[in-house]
Amino acid sequence: MPTIMEKGLYAYLTDRKEAGLKENVITKKLKKGDILYDTTQQDTGIFEIVSGAVKLGGISNKGKEYIYELLTPGEFFGNLAFLGPDFCEFCKVLTATELRYYKTPYFKHLITHDPQLADWAFSKIVFRWNKTESMLANIRSYEPRERIQVLYSSLQRKIMTANGREVFLNKLITYQDIADLTATTRQLAADTIH
Repeated sequence: MPTIMEKGLYAYLTDRKEAGLKENVITKKLKKGDILYDTTQQDTGIFEIVSGAVKLGGISNKGKEYIYELLTPGEFFGNLAFLGPDFCEFCKVLTATELRYYKTPYFKHLITHDPQLADWAFSKIVFRWNKTESMLANIRSYEPRERIQVLYSSLQRKIMTANGREVFLNKLITYQDIADLTATTRQLAADTIH
């Protein structure tokens, strides 16, 4: 029998005929440039990327936007209420994107009542931690131009959009996004990539 990791959460829940699935999981389609949520929203629910990509970020003390994460199909994010009132972020859509929205109480119930689902959720959390730790390690390990090249190469992969188009992830982001993710400047990112 395929695992949750092999088939995905929604297929796992569908196969199990999980009670409340239709009422608690909603599919959303968004266009490039849409804002899923902004820094004023705390309770966002849990989102799963089915196709497309999003970027997560915040607003600096000086009022300037920055990003710290790019998410692609199969990744989960959201539920900022768990992080307390001092944390806030925004989520912007990079290309036509399809998401599944899981209501927070339903998601909590699932992972606290199904050990397989709890294991799956922990693996998703560890995956996100690893992405962040790897990004920080790159910032500490490489010189600025090398950081940009390493990031740009890692993003040179295709993803499927909600419109059924294949696009390269590195073509969806700006020089400023690259600078944010590498702790460099927009100008250095532009000079390095061209």
